[in-house]
Amino acid sequence: MVPGPTSDLQEEAVLDGGPMDGNRQAVDADTDQLCVVMTDGQQHQYLRTDEFQAVEDGQSALVFRWNGRYYGPK
Repeated sequence: MVPGPTSDLQEEAVLDGGPMDGNRQAVDADTDQLCVVMTDGQQHQYLRTDEFQAVEDGQSALVFRWNGRYYGPK
């Protein structure tokens, strides 16, 4: 089954780079970017790539690459 544009199916993502490097995260199938807000107010942006990475259970996960950080509302 291929998820449609309004699908609420979730996939697994691996974060590449930045302070969350290597962390795994469940994301909606149509997610293009993630924003991680740290306790000190820093916000880190991760963008979806076309890459996949193997994870421990033999499955593959989407790769979201670190795109930088900023403070306050963007």
